[in-house]
Amino acid sequence: MAAIYSGIHLKLKSPQTPWDNKLKLARFAWISSQCLLPNKEQVLLDWCTHALSLYYSKKVEFSQDFLEGLWCYLDDVLHSRKLQSFLKQGKTITLKLNMAQVLHWHSSPLST
Repeated sequence: MAAIYSGIHLKLKSPQTPWDNKLKLARFAWISSQCLLPNKEQVLLDWCTHALSLYYSKKVEFSQDFLEGLWCYLDDVLHSRKLQSFLKQGKTITLKLNMAQVLHWHSSPLST
């Protein structure tokens, strides 16, 4: 029987959880079959895109290493077999509208 890791969603949203720990937690939650989080794929993508939008809208500052880690995490998730399998089952994932802004900011020559 799989263990249920409770509180992951709350830890990802909590301002008390350091960003590096949030990223480690999100990576663990994505790969672990023992992490039973309702709507896990959507929750984790939402968390990542929200963190990126906070950075690019200048509402929070991240180290360059952490920012790269977020982008790598997003890339890993979007290209994962797990997500492909999820979508092949007819399930859907929604990237929020703010992700279009993040991609624009990220690709802009004026972005830092």
